[in-house]
Amino acid sequence: MARLVIIGNSAAGLAAVEAIRSRDRRSRVTVIAAERHPPYSRIMLTYLLAGKTTRDRMLLHEPDWYREMDIQALTGQRAVAIDTQRRHVFTEDSSKGGGTRRISFDRLLIATGAIAQRPDVPGMDLRGVFCLRDLDDANAILKYADEQLPTRGVPEAVFLGAGPVCLQTLTALSSRGMRVSLVVRSEAILSQLADADTALLAEKVLRAHDIRVHKGVEVYGVESRGRSGQSAGRLLVNTSQGKPLPADLVIVGKGTQPNVEVARGTGIATDVGIVVDEAMETSVPGVFAAGDVAQATHCVTGRKVCYGTWTNACEQGRIAGFNMVGGQIHWTGGLNRNVTTLFGNTLGSVGMIHADAAASDGRPGAALKRHSDLRRQVSRRLLFSGGRCLGAVVWNACDDLGVLSWLIITGRDCTGWEERIARGENVCADVLGLKQARGPLSFVRIEKTP
Repeated sequence: MARLVIIGNSAAGLAAVEAIRSRDRRSRVTVIAAERHPPYSRIMLTYLLAGKTTRDRMLLHEPDWYREMDIQALTGQRAVAIDTQRRHVFTEDSSKGGGTRRISFDRLLIATGAIAQRPDVPGMDLRGVFCLRDLDDANAILKYADEQLPTRGVPEAVFLGAGPVCLQTLTALSSRGMRVSLVVRSEAILSQLADADTALLAEKVLRAHDIRVHKGVEVYGVESRGRSGQSAGRLLVNTSQGKPLPADLVIVGKGTQPNVEVARGTGIATDVGIVVDEAMETSVPGVFAAGDVAQATHCVTGRKVCYGTWTNACEQGRIAGFNMVGGQIHWTGGLNRNVTTLFGNTLGSVGMIHADAAASDGRPGAALKRHSDLRRQVSRRLLFSGGRCLGAVVWNACDDLGVLSWLIITGRDCTGWEERIARGENVCADVLGLKQARGPLSFVRIEKTP
């Protein structure tokens, strides 16, 4: 009876469990979960902050699911070390930090996800300064807002960073009556997901909702003033602008980084993340990685990248799970795809979005096709090279984002159709019938099914 161990209890880990049990009901499966909560949807955290959902409605599975799947769930246990020679994982209690536990494995999946980045400046550990990465973070923000902010008139919230999660959190908390400032180090918000023109559209929406946007600003630190008794003092955010920004609440949204710590020094190859092959296997045989921590192939560039999206995590986890029980399913490359909302507007971003990035990737002829309809608040920016769609940024015109993703994945030759596709005309059936260029047909290639 094989001993299968999965470190991680979110998208990739859960998908792996389901894949394993769809083929193998006999192997002993153990899931190590640092959080004590039943598995939940992280993408619903901002909806929880906005009061648009509840904790129960965020659950992906009920607690009985572990029993139904016949797996051992070690919740509240943090994996702290891996011995790849003797095939052991060592854990500690997440809350107490004392005493280690040893779990033996024959095959291992590392699905530890990503952790929030915090600026290396003073004050990041002050009361009233938060990140939003997991349910405990969301609960802490809500508790603080309920206990500390009602007595402060109109509370001031300062957000550091302007990625999609940060902006969705901003939207959620502004709906609770807070006055919001946004501090961005770069000269544009959403710089990783949008071109400059689309970023300006998003910025105009923020300003129209009384969000004060500070671009090109460095944060030097956060300090607390006026603490008394059980009440938290007001915070001051020190920046390169000179005058500190007053805050009752500070949210740090500087992005995430793959949580590779448990793999360091184990012989498992790491770069930005844990490097995996097409089977989601690491450099150590029998050890796999999937989800935000995995550095896997990109279907456009062929380079190894970390994705950080729920759909890719599920797909990688499913493939890893199948291969842990003897499958031979290979992943030919994923696609970075993000959809975020901002005060009723929708931004979709998929694939390669900057022409200069395409040129550096050996595609010097890449050209943007643009379409704008200011009356309808629609903007579309699509990048093509040699008739192949490489990527797209769409603002309030996301209905065909799935089709665009498919065009990018399959490498369809869109020569002569670029303008119509950029305008978003209803040409789905015609486009999908175009000749397929060389490239993968889908994310998954099944080579052998024992």
